[in-house]
Amino acid sequence: MNANCMAQPEPASRPSRMPSVASDAQLLAEVTQGNLDRFDVLVDRYKVRLTSYIRHRVPDLHHAEDLAQETFLRMFRAARADQYSGRASVATWLFTIADNCVTDYLRAAGRRPLALETDAAVRADGSLPGVLEQQPAEGPHPPDVASYHESQRRADALLATLSDDQRSVVALKVLGGLTLGEVAEVLGCPVGTVKSRLFYGLRKIEESLVRSGRLQP
Repeated sequence: MNANCMAQPEPASRPSRMPSVASDAQLLAEVTQGNLDRFDVLVDRYKVRLTSYIRHRVPDLHHAEDLAQETFLRMFRAARADQYSGRASVATWLFTIADNCVTDYLRAAGRRPLALETDAAVRADGSLPGVLEQQPAEGPHPPDVASYHESQRRADALLATLSDDQRSVVALKVLGGLTLGEVAEVLGCPVGTVKSRLFYGLRKIEESLVRSGRLQP
């Protein structure tokens, strides 16, 4: 039999490659090089977490949103001026800028950092914005909205029970989604200190939940 007539095995199909997701540093580098549209990706990636974090110092949602926008604007200008050294992660840099932005706002307004006050940010329609101001994309039904706002109100109240140091760590780790190392860089303290504050902060929240009957001991 002619070898050419034999059925040749089909070449193994190559596994399809999933499109890679650009890292924060890659996005920022592209912004520095003039691809300004890439900054929108960074904004979308961090805007909810950043606003949620800022609200632990500035409870009013509208002010927190304005400060988040100011933070992104400062970051954009600094990136365009090639001021990102790369020594810290982009997330660390962003949240450090946010802290400076909030401090400037509080100093200019002659205000002291505020604890979360659940009654301070009631909207005209009576709803309470929570720590994480993010609704499901499809839009929840009215009962879901009520449940959502109630859970947010409880989260606000729990954060308000923590000391300033504990609240900052919990806010950066839980709301901001930073790693322990990134939290330590933002706050300028050792990782061990961050771990301790996080541990005692979360334990205090757990104790509050047990006392309220929402968590079994």
